[in-house]
Amino acid sequence: MSKKRSWWRAPALWALLGALGILLIVIYGANKFFAHDQTAAPVDEVTRNASPGLDGIIATDVPPNQLRIGDCLQGFVSPLEDTTVVTCLTAHNAQLVETFKLNGDVFPGPAGILAESQDLCKSVPLDPASPLDTSWSYHFSRPSEATWKEGDRLVACFVALDEGSVRESVLPSKGPELGS
Repeated sequence: MSKKRSWWRAPALWALLGALGILLIVIYGANKFFAHDQTAAPVDEVTRNASPGLDGIIATDVPPNQLRIGDCLQGFVSPLEDTTVVTCLTAHNAQLVETFKLNGDVFPGPAGILAESQDLCKSVPLDPASPLDTSWSYHFSRPSEATWKEGDRLVACFVALDEGSVRESVLPSKGPELGS
């Protein structure tokens, strides 16, 4: 009596299936490790309160890319961190005063970007009647070499108090209160 081997018991078949499984795991892992996530979920637009209450809060946890020129900011720490937008009549410690798009295809280097950003931000006309003194400083976000390669040319200019708060805009009046 000869024993017939069942095809599903063949060692070569199991070895082939195992090798294919390992190959698929390696390809999947390499793809996850090296590939950039092209399907990242877009950040939801923060809802702004058109009629803020007594607290003056227009929106909380606002990402930097959703700030608008004239926004007065409460609890501002850095141009790269989420912040709270309030009416300019509400106590705040910073304001987004302008944004600029830089020109050029070649990255001007960190020192070049820094110098150009400072010059642009300091060229923004501020309200001479606002309480500007040495306790204010300029802050700005600017492209890095990596973001420049991706097309980022935006400079966002902020003025911020080193400590304390104010209840008015530092921008010249153009009608209705800014930041509301």
